[in-house]
Amino acid sequence: MICLRCGYCCISLDAVIANPGSIKPDGSLEKDDTNAMIFKPSGQMCPHLIFQGIKAICSIHNLLCYEGTPCQQFDQFGSEDNICILGSYFKDETAKTNLA
Repeated sequence: MICLRCGYCCISLDAVIANPGSIKPDGSLEKDDTNAMIFKPSGQMCPHLIFQGIKAICSIHNLLCYEGTPCQQFDQFGSEDNICILGSYFKDETAKTNLA
């Protein structure tokens, strides 16, 4: 999947994410920290999400704590070179909700 960097998945999906307060200076998480991963509910912006203009960037994407997370493992149906359709779906649903 080719991510469109719209940020809608990072806002619209329930996800288990790295707790910002548990990230060590080297970008890893303490293995014994029971609060290292936290639940981010749908509709709430992920605290790791940063917008540069309209482009969404994950602030921990390149850190060790991102490896193995549900976000890293997230995928959609289709081939690797298909453009993401999930972000467009969430964008359309948000637009419909805002019109209601």
